[in-house]
Amino acid sequence: MTDDPASPSEAAGVRAQRRARRETRIARRERCFSLMTSGYSLSQIAKMVQASAATVRREIDQALAERRLDAPERFAQVQVARLMKALRLAEAAIELGEMKAIATYLRVVAALDRYHELAAGPTPRRSPEAPPLALPTPPKALTFAAPPADEAFALGLSDRARSEEQRKQNRVLADDRP
Repeated sequence: MTDDPASPSEAAGVRAQRRARRETRIARRERCFSLMTSGYSLSQIAKMVQASAATVRREIDQALAERRLDAPERFAQVQVARLMKALRLAEAAIELGEMKAIATYLRVVAALDRYHELAAGPTPRRSPEAPPLALPTPPKALTFAAPPADEAFALGLSDRARSEEQRKQNRVLADDRP
């Protein structure tokens, strides 16, 4: 080791500078990532952070690589928390009389329903051999169709139609006599 007392303080200074550069780099990376998730394009982000588009792309790629993938349950919890915040905002807008917020409110409720279905677990599947749960609905009968000829007599024809039929039968019988 050296006997120079300034040596340890110089090393501490170098370490502090490295730590500051690392924190600045991480802060820039997180800012780029948050701007990207907010919907800004790479060129817009590059102008905001005063860097090239390639640098921004590299920073975002590195931020994505560093993030660990959450388990599906954890991801669903995070999404539900985000949706609850959106639901509160939509409710507040509706209370203020904004009719456009109703559509947003309904979309958020539908998304929440999906996540709550996921949290409930998978629905049990029926075996292919199992009988159907309900019989299929029968086809609708034709309501304006003419009834068949046999049914016309059973339903009762008008007097005129009956007398006409009887005359025809009588003619046939009269023609058949010797």
